[in-house]
Amino acid sequence: MPAFPSVNHPARADKNVRAPLAFHGRRVGRAAAVIGLLLALAGPARGDIVQTYSTGFQNGGVIPDNNLSGWADTRTVDGAGAISDLSVTLNLSGGWNGDLYAYLVHDTGFTVLLNRVGRQTGNASGYGDSGMNVVFSAAGVNGDIHLNGGAGVPSGSYMPDGRNISPLATVGIFDAAERTALLSSFTGLNPNGSWTLYVADLSGGEQSTVTSWGLDIGVASVPEPGSMVEGALAALFLGGVIGFYRLKGRKPSAA
Repeated sequence: MPAFPSVNHPARADKNVRAPLAFHGRRVGRAAAVIGLLLALAGPARGDIVQTYSTGFQNGGVIPDNNLSGWADTRTVDGAGAISDLSVTLNLSGGWNGDLYAYLVHDTGFTVLLNRVGRQTGNASGYGDSGMNVVFSAAGVNGDIHLNGGAGVPSGSYMPDGRNISPLATVGIFDAAERTALLSSFTGLNPNGSWTLYVADLSGGEQSTVTSWGLDIGVASVPEPGSMVEGALAALFLGGVIGFYRLKGRKPSAA
């Protein structure tokens, strides 16, 4: 690249000498870096809404035995933004886990947490283990709760059952059912409003009790108003710099 021609100005006029374009390019690069930082500050931030419920339950948390009307608990959540992910805790005592059908609903979101776990060819009654202390999440490390094996009380992190079929369906339908009613149905929804957990016991002889349940809602928060203003001002500044060079018919060189 040819050298810029020297400019002969009186000493007192040095302040009027235009800097080489490379210098201006460095200034633009620095400005862009500052703008990037401000825009990052103006972007959405993640926040969690964590709620645990263990009191105020209908019927003391006892699920009616052999009754499709079941048991329900509705709670109100306050929060801003959009749901980015969700996990659900469920603690039960007593009963026969293979009898249970449970789902969670909020707005248009719907997931089947339990649907007669273990019910399949060769085991029409499902798993006979009693109670559970589990966290349902999309990435549950213990896999699909429906196939947990029934060797003991389920605990730890599981994926929801997700089988959106009647809990009274035949064993053959259970064998063929796919997991479609998952936690992803809540993604993008506003967390505000009513959340309802429903649990029913579909066979007589054993009785389960809900001791607690809860929500851990990941939320992409709305940017703070001040940060949004900073981002807008930074963008306007960059637009002014670029507009200046366009008016001069020149482009700033890279930093």
